Amino acid sequence: MRPFEVAPVMLPEGTVLGGDYRLLRPLSSGGMGSVHLAEQVSTGTRRALKLMHQQLLQNARARERFVQEAKASGRIPSDHVVQVVAAGVDNDLSVPFIVMELLEGEDLHARVEREGPMPVPTALSVTEQLTHALEAAHRAGIVHRDLKPRNVFLQRDADGEVVVKLLDFGVAKLIEAHRTSATGTGAV
Repeated sequence: MRPFEVAPVMLPEGTVLGGDYRLLRPLSSGGMGSVHLAEQVSTGTRRALKLMHQQLLQNARARERFVQEAKASGRIPSDHVVQVVAAGVDNDLSVPFIVMELLEGEDLHARVEREGPMPVPTALSVTEQLTHALEAAHRAGIVHRDLKPRNVFLQRDADGEVVVKLLDFGVAKLIEAHRTSATGTGAV
């Protein structure tokens, strides 16, 4: 855990959220929440399930950002944005969650730390895919606002080619909300 992060919600393995998602094990933790490997009980499909950090549960703004992340990602038609499968608040535990496609690979930060600079053809492919994701987001009226290597996930397709998935729309800005005050503070 990084020094500025808060502790994740501690739920035991096997806990079922939303009546359909069984927690299997933790995968990672970030500033807003923790991501767990989960099984969708109804289909047997493995998913990534994000839980909001415990200390943020009472913070109305943090809860709003968490919900916004699910809605923003779901509005963007791109193969290069992580797919949101479901979102909600577990009725019994009162814990917000987001269920996403399970990605296999690593983020851009980890990749560069491990291997150093990418070969030019790979870097061009990553940039092109990332541009596609951002263009699709902008067409949907969404500005990401937290573009960094840790939010760019790299996985391989069946042919071994790198596929980019843009993550974490928690601080995204919805353009429609700011069109009426184009010159005001916070305008996009």
